[in-house]
Amino acid sequence: MPDDTPTGIQRLVASPAVRSGYTSAVVHLLVLIGLALLWIDRRTPPPPRPIVIAIAAATDTADEIGAAAAEAVMPGPSAADPPPVAPLAASEPETPLVPEPAAAPESTVPLVPVETVAAVVAKGDGVVARPASLAQPTPAGTAAGDAIAAAFARRSGADRGAAVRDRGGSAASEAAVERGLAWLARHQAADGSWRFDLSGCQCDGGCRDAGTVSSTTAATGIALLPFLGAGHTQAAGAYRETVTRGLYYLMSRIQPTPRGGDLAEGTMYGQGVATLALAEALGMTKDEMLVRPVRDAVRFIVTAQDAYGGGWRYLPGQAGDTTVTAWQLTALKSAALAGLEVPSPTFDGVCRFLDRVETQGGAAYGYQSPQARSCTSAIGLLCRMYTGWDREEALDRGLAALAKPGPAVQGVYQNFYLAQALLQRDHPAWPRWNARNRDQLVARQGAIGHEAGSWFFADPETAPGGRLAHTALAVLTLEVYYRLLPIYGHAAVAGF
Repeated sequence: MPDDTPTGIQRLVASPAVRSGYTSAVVHLLVLIGLALLWIDRRTPPPPRPIVIAIAAATDTADEIGAAAAEAVMPGPSAADPPPVAPLAASEPETPLVPEPAAAPESTVPLVPVETVAAVVAKGDGVVARPASLAQPTPAGTAAGDAIAAAFARRSGADRGAAVRDRGGSAASEAAVERGLAWLARHQAADGSWRFDLSGCQCDGGCRDAGTVSSTTAATGIALLPFLGAGHTQAAGAYRETVTRGLYYLMSRIQPTPRGGDLAEGTMYGQGVATLALAEALGMTKDEMLVRPVRDAVRFIVTAQDAYGGGWRYLPGQAGDTTVTAWQLTALKSAALAGLEVPSPTFDGVCRFLDRVETQGGAAYGYQSPQARSCTSAIGLLCRMYTGWDREEALDRGLAALAKPGPAVQGVYQNFYLAQALLQRDHPAWPRWNARNRDQLVARQGAIGHEAGSWFFADPETAPGGRLAHTALAVLTLEVYYRLLPIYGHAAVAGF
């Protein structure tokens, strides 16, 4: 029989004291391992960020390649959320594309009384002298160049006065324009921008009806357009300093991206309006400083187009709506007239979008679907003219229907577009409709306190823009007689 007597080792292992020691040792060992892991996690440096090598197109700049690398390493927000306005990433240049201009004092340009403008219009002299040195927007010797040069010349000097007389303006409407420009100049911020909420300027709560849109590029662009429309540029005019500071601000806000220069600040409205202002300044002055910003901003618009539907909305690639699409189209058209290349398929896409939202055989247009809405119909018809649409019967029928009730009392946005379309088309309804719209705008201009020279309407289409947007749109509407470019003429639409 085997011996069942335990050995010395077995007796030692079975001892309660030894077992207690084993347990204590295991527990302490586990605690030490845990502490070691925590210490290693704290002392170990994070893994290096990957190196991204981007292959850029021939037109990409070094800044854009750096921005592409930064975006690949740190992806931006999803398409569902508007991108925040943030400082330049580490891979982008630390300095803006242009230097910040020094703050200029408030404009001291006096208001122009009605009597003075009446005398100017009667003589055919313009309110602003146009220097002979101001460059033409396109080379001379071509039909398009001559037509566009003549149109820009009409914004100042004797040509402006003649256009006011011949196309339906009045001494009172010109005086209202001057008061509106003075109000806009007084509400420019120290950094050269404008804000829809009227912050940063000398208003200090003196004006009611501030807007809520946060895009400073949209606000600055819409405020610059009336100055350019009246012949004031960074090179000439009584508001030269105002325009210069505004243009510098826009250029300083361009964010280099792989798809072009982003001026949107969260909404493609900002991209379109700001690009339009820069393109108009380029067309009027041929200032080489503006070529790169306009080219990059145009490329962003082109790459942000909805590839399927052909339009634009708030964010790049979204299915388009009529209002945002109109601003992009106008900006692209102005850039093309200033001599920059815009791909033809981009304009083809706009036509495709308009086909999707038209109704009544092209006489009416909806927002994102075929509906006969007054404001979007005015916008759609003008966009058809921008693209050289040849269905004249539908154009005339649509314009007649919109003009028949007269100008909307509160609809400053609808009237802004309809005025351009009626005059561009030389529609028979223009003289009567214009006289009513012109006179009601003059009558509704603010005349008391800090609001003197401004406008505000109960217009749901533009309520977020507030008093700043309404004033700019009203001034632009009263400038239509000399501001409008010949974009519907055969010379202007050739090749598009």
